[in-house]
Amino acid sequence: MRCPPFLLSLLLISIILLTVASPSNADSFSADVGAGILVISKSDNLWGRGKSSIASLGDSPKSQTVVMAIPALLLRYRQDSLKNTWFAGATEEDYGRVAIGVKHDLEKGAVDAALFYSFMGSEWEDPYTLNRNATSVQNFGFRAGWEKIAGSPFAAHYTVSVKLVNNDLSGERYPDLKRDGTKHRLGVTYTLKLADTLTLTPSLAYERESAEGAANRYSSPTGAVSLIWRQQDLSWINRVSGSYAFHDHVNPVFGKTLKEPGYSAASLALWKNPFDFKKYWLTAGIVYEQTLPNITFFEKRSNYFFLLGGYSF
Repeated sequence: MRCPPFLLSLLLISIILLTVASPSNADSFSADVGAGILVISKSDNLWGRGKSSIASLGDSPKSQTVVMAIPALLLRYRQDSLKNTWFAGATEEDYGRVAIGVKHDLEKGAVDAALFYSFMGSEWEDPYTLNRNATSVQNFGFRAGWEKIAGSPFAAHYTVSVKLVNNDLSGERYPDLKRDGTKHRLGVTYTLKLADTLTLTPSLAYERESAEGAANRYSSPTGAVSLIWRQQDLSWINRVSGSYAFHDHVNPVFGKTLKEPGYSAASLALWKNPFDFKKYWLTAGIVYEQTLPNITFFEKRSNYFFLLGGYSF
């Protein structure tokens, strides 16, 4: 059953209104408000903002650069009596999408849950033609996590998302290429404190794409390592990861079963109270991603750069 994302949000808002108690003296509202730019330079034949015309299905994708202005808004309500923090907006886990949810503090650690919706979805109606037209894609779902499980250095996160392509012409032409479906991701991390200012976080994850088309279904194990440096108001996060996606079925256009090994590297910096401007913040980051598939058409190379600034109320 396809449930519209606005309905999911309304359901969660209803739960919030029914369960939130009257504010105590310790309860409080806070917010982060800001804006910035996002620059994407990407070579990807499936990306709906890429090159609309290509010379051949056998060629590597050509690079396309897009610059976007992006808002940043995160609202929080701290319900101290129940140890809950309700939030709405883009958290550190929700870049490129908005979420509404709650984080509950335990005696040791915390659990959180949220519904999310992405506004940035765009793909081609039929990517397997030489002249393509873009179509919108809805992407929404649910995520949950448990930090410091039973007081340990381990954490676990689960995400399920739904993808709905507005006009899937390639799926109409080849049923095995239908793109609508669900994606499940389960991850486990371990936090190792190397020093007062330095933390190492290795992680493992497993992702399962359950698309309607058999050729678009895949399983993908992933491994990553993050190194986090924090010094007073400065934080610097570096991460490298590798993955290998095994598709279930032969792609009917190319006559092969797609295999996609890939890797990525990212670096992000956050500066609170920059130049001693209290309650202001700046954040900037770069991300590089590449896949090395056995079918040239599916090669992907992406560079992302973002710069945002804002104020915390």
